[in-house]
Amino acid sequence: MAVTENNNTAILDSGTYEIIRNRLEEQRLLLAQRLAKLNAARKEIFNSNGFQLVANQRITTANNGVARGIMAFGDLTIFAYNVHFGLREDIKLSDVFSIYKFTEDHFEPHPLTLIEDENFITDFTNLYKYYRDSIFARFTKTENYLYMIFQTSKNPDDRKAFKWLIKNNQLVYIDDRSIHEVRKAPQHDFEWIKTDLSHRRLGLHPHISVLDKVFIEALNGDITFKIENNTDTGRGIFSEPVLNRDQQLDDAEYYYADLGNLIAIKIKPYQEAFRSYIFNVRTKQVLPIPTLLDAGILLPDSQGVIFPNGYYLQNGEYKLFESAITELEFIRSIASPNGEDFLYVFYQKTSNTYVLMSYNMIVQQVETPIVCNGFTVFNDGTLIYFRSENEAVRHHQVQIWQTPYTVTLKENTAMNNNVLYKIGNKDIVSAMSESQEVIQLLQKEDSYEDLYEDIHKRTNDIIDSYFWLKDEATFNLAAPLTHIRDIASTAIDEFAKVQAQRQHAKDTLVAMQKRVDQLVVDVKNATITSLDQLVELLAATRSMQGAVIDLQNVRYIDTAAVSALRETLQQYNASLSAGYGSVPA
Repeated sequence: MAVTENNNTAILDSGTYEIIRNRLEEQRLLLAQRLAKLNAARKEIFNSNGFQLVANQRITTANNGVARGIMAFGDLTIFAYNVHFGLREDIKLSDVFSIYKFTEDHFEPHPLTLIEDENFITDFTNLYKYYRDSIFARFTKTENYLYMIFQTSKNPDDRKAFKWLIKNNQLVYIDDRSIHEVRKAPQHDFEWIKTDLSHRRLGLHPHISVLDKVFIEALNGDITFKIENNTDTGRGIFSEPVLNRDQQLDDAEYYYADLGNLIAIKIKPYQEAFRSYIFNVRTKQVLPIPTLLDAGILLPDSQGVIFPNGYYLQNGEYKLFESAITELEFIRSIASPNGEDFLYVFYQKTSNTYVLMSYNMIVQQVETPIVCNGFTVFNDGTLIYFRSENEAVRHHQVQIWQTPYTVTLKENTAMNNNVLYKIGNKDIVSAMSESQEVIQLLQKEDSYEDLYEDIHKRTNDIIDSYFWLKDEATFNLAAPLTHIRDIASTAIDEFAKVQAQRQHAKDTLVAMQKRVDQLVVDVKNATITSLDQLVELLAATRSMQGAVIDLQNVRYIDTAAVSALRETLQQYNASLSAGYGSVPA
C-alpha cells in the first residue's frame, strides 16, 4: 500500500510518533515485496544459485591413508594423502598422490601424467630420503602457480614447497626451493592504532578515550567500557574482570580501529594476554570477540567485518558460530562473478582444518560454515570437500556441492533485450544489497542512535545512485524508497520530541525515587512519641502515594518502576496505620 500525499499530510498534522512508525512499516513490507520480485526476475537472466548439495561420493586410493588435500584442474582432480611407510625407502608418487577424472558426480582413476615430471620425481624422492618424517601438508594455489607443501618434521612450521607453473590446465614443474613464496595473507584489513598520552582522561575514575565515542579503563579489578566522558564515576555499560587489581591506567595497552559504526578494540591488561571486542557506536553495545585477534577481514562495500567464528555488520546485526577450533588464520577469499557471494577461507595448520564461510551481499548473512580438512572448487562452481578419518582408510568420503563460485557468470543471452540484462547483474545486486540495509534499519528499535538520520541518508543515496529504480521493469523500487526517505525526514523531528519526552519521564522518575528514598529514611529514623507525629508521617506518605500515582500520566514513564514505588509506599503506609512501633525495619 503506497503512502499518498494526503497520508503524508496526515502524518505531519497528527505529529504522532506511533503513526510514523506504522507508515514506515507499511513501506518496509512493500519494499521487501518488490525486492523479492526483482530478485526472482534477476535469477531468470543471471545464475544466482546458492549452495546446493549434489551428492556424497567416495574416492578410493590404492593404499590406506589419511586424506590431506584436493585440487581441481579442468576436469581432473589431484588427491593427496599420507600413508605410514615404516622402513620403506622406495617412496613413489602414487604413495602420496592420486589423480581422478571428475565426471557426472563421480571420480574415475586417471594416470599421474599431470605431475610425472622427471625433475619433480627426483626432488620428491630426495625429500623422503633426507626427511624421513615428511608428510604432505596442503596445496596452495595462486593465479599462475601451484605449490605442493610438505611438512618435513613434527613441527608444522618446518616446510618445503614444490612449485608448478599453471598453463592451460597443465602443470610445468619449476623447483623445490620456493617455500619463501608461500606467504601468510594479511590477517587484518585495518590497522590497529595504539593509544597514547593524548587519549588519557584523568580524574577520580580515569579512562582512555577512543575517538571520543567510547571510554575504557582496566582498573580496580575489571575492564570497563563507558559511553560518557565522565571521570567522576566508574559505572559503565560493560565490564570484565582482570587479574591484577592494583594496575594503573597506563599499565594496560589499548588499541583500536575505526570501522564506521563499529570500533574494533583490543586490550592487554597488565601481565595478561590480549582481549578483543567490537563496540557498536549506534547501539552502544560491547561484544567480546576473541577470534578478532587472529583475523579481521572487511566485508564488501564495508558492510562489516568477518572473523574466524562469525561476522558483525555495520547495521548492528552479528552472529557468532560455536566452534572449538582456535588459532585460525585467514587464507584467502573467493568472489563469485555475480558480485553477490564471497567465500572466506580460514585455516588451522596444526590440525589441517579449513573453515569456509560464504557471505551473501543481498541477504547480508553467512551460510552455516563448512568445516573440512581439504576442499577445491571447479570452474563450474562445483565445490568438493572432505573430512579426514581418524585412521588410515582406502575409501575417502567427499561431499559435492553446487555453489555460485563459478569462473564466469552464466547468463541467459536469449533475454539480452531485457532491461535487467542491460543494467547488469552487479549493479542490480548492489542496489538490492543497499535496499536490504534500509529494510534492516527499519526493523531496528529506536534506541539505535541516529536511526532516522541513517534511514534518510541511506534511501537518499540509493535513489541518487541508481537511475533505473523508477523503471517498472525493476518494479519501481524508487516509490517505496522515496516514501521511506520522506517519512524518515518527518520522523527525525518527531523522534526528537519523543526523546525529550522520554528524558523528561526518566528525570521525573529519578526525582521521585529520591523523594521516596528520603521519606523511607525519615520514617525508619523516626521515634514516634505523639499522635501528631504519626499523623504527620501518614500524611506525608499518602501525599507521596498520590504524587506517584500521578506519574502514570507522564508519557513514556517506566510503569514497572512506578508500581515498585507504589508498593514501597503502601508497605510503609500500612505499617504506620497499624500504630506505634510497627514501622518496618
